[in-house]
Amino acid sequence: MSVAAPVRSRFYNTLTGTEPLLFHAQGYHDFKPVWPRIRAHVFGAAPRQIGQSDRVTVLTCNNGHDAMGLFEDSCAHLGVPVVVAGREFTEWSNAVHKPQAILNALADIRTPWVLHADSRDAILAGDPDRLVDDMARDFAGADMVFGGCQLSWPNAEDLSSFELGLPGSESSDYKHLNGGLWIARTDFARELFSAVLATEPHPAAPESEQGKLRKLFPNYYPRIVIDYGLRMFHNVGFTFVDTYDERSS
Repeated sequence: MSVAAPVRSRFYNTLTGTEPLLFHAQGYHDFKPVWPRIRAHVFGAAPRQIGQSDRVTVLTCNNGHDAMGLFEDSCAHLGVPVVVAGREFTEWSNAVHKPQAILNALADIRTPWVLHADSRDAILAGDPDRLVDDMARDFAGADMVFGGCQLSWPNAEDLSSFELGLPGSESSDYKHLNGGLWIARTDFARELFSAVLATEPHPAAPESEQGKLRKLFPNYYPRIVIDYGLRMFHNVGFTFVDTYDERSS
């Protein structure tokens, strides 16, 4: 007698018609109305044992600070192995140690793709192997995709002007690069984060790697693009209307 596969609910965005696989609640504020539902959707479901993909390695940075670890918890709930970078650093500045920790980890990654999410405030909602197919279908020609954000941070005209002029930005609220979620070809990630490490921080955010990434974005476009349509990533920290619907698979 065969046993039916468990029915899993899908977290469907009714506004975009997409099912993002990673969520990021960026921003130091408490009004994030969709975030509790995302957490309940992932952690309220039965645990899974997805296992290691042959195509993509999951990566995060965590030097052991008490605030970190939510992303790793979501991966553990899904049975997805995650490479944790940054344990070698007791002191931490995102502008310096985050790109260095990523580079250190990339030296040992052998899959063709690498997926990164912030440890403190990101959640994986399903099998990361799906994103490799999403890249081929929706972002052919790109080497790297970042999640987009409604907020330009650091708030600097020299960073936002380039992003606002890109094709696709005019039809999306998520116009600005956010460094919390990305997927890249592993070789390209090594190239980019070597450049990030060698780049001076933006004066508007001297402790952040995000200003450095946004400074470099024009040099690498269109090898780097933004997920304007929330096909893979949703940065929900400044999303104040819940447009999600849970549907059976």
